[in-house]
Parts: sequence; C-alpha cells; structure tokens
Amino acid sequence: MLTPDYKRFVDFRHLKAAISDGKEVDVKRLVADNPEYYHAYVLAGDYLFKRARYREALPYYKAALTKVIATKPEENHIRKRIEEINKK
Repeated sequence: MLTPDYKRFVDFRHLKAAISDGKEVDVKRLVADNPEYYHAYVLAGDYLFKRARYREALPYYKAALTKVIATKPEENHIRKRIEEINKK
C-alpha cells in the first residue's frame, strides 16, 4: 500500500470522484496517474468538454483511441465527441 503504483491508483480514484462532484481537477495529473488506461483520457476529455474547453479536450479523446477500449459504446462516445469538436 505504500508503493508508487498504489499511490497513483488512489490519487486517480480521488480525482475521478472530484470530477463526479463537479470540483476542479488537474487533468494532466489524472492522466499521469494512469497513462495506459483509456478511461483516464476520456475523463480528462469529458471534463474539459463540459467546460467548453473543446480544443484542449481533443488531444485527450484522440489519445484514448490509441488505447484498448473496453466497449464499442465507449469508443462511439469518444468518436462522437471528436466529431462535435471538429464541427465547432
């Protein structure tokens, strides 16, 4: 429980909860805590998208597509967000 990996896991969970609670978070830290997990990039992208920071969200969505995505609906969500940003 004192390993760096566990500390990053705990930090990731705290940041994810903070997003759910509508709090401000550092999306770079969110991704740094779990850089191989597509969902970290989706969370970062969604966080920025909801705050109308579309151009900042785009690289996170694109990075998510380079990871193994758990389900087709999640992949579709990412692609839809990219399309929405490109139309703005």
